[in-house]
Amino acid sequence: MKIKCIEISINDEDLGCQVTFSENKSLGEKAAKMSIQEIIDSTGEYLLIQRSYPEFEDESDYIYFETHNEEFAGELSDYEMVLSREQFELKLIDGKIDVLINPTDKEYSELKKILPILINKTGKLTIND
Repeated sequence: MKIKCIEISINDEDLGCQVTFSENKSLGEKAAKMSIQEIIDSTGEYLLIQRSYPEFEDESDYIYFETHNEEFAGELSDYEMVLSREQFELKLIDGKIDVLINPTDKEYSELKKILPILINKTGKLTIND
């Protein structure tokens, strides 16, 4: 699967962190005036990777991914991520997701900082500068 990304969203909050690569810009306030179907139709192709932090000490992190294609979604357990200035790859046992990116210097710096936090040593991360 290939995605041409025009917007990168990076969040790190109390309950977890996530990165979204999207072929469309986020709707922002426009979404309030749209139907659910219009919002769904406007999302386009995307890759979301999310780590949920555990609420209690005996719980473990949950690392999840989803795409616009229902067949490519679920918990991440055996995977590799490769980041370069032009591309982000998520290599899975049963496939690969290539995301063509053109990040700003700030976005690229944030990606290099958040991806190790996101995977939390559960997969392999390679950064090709």
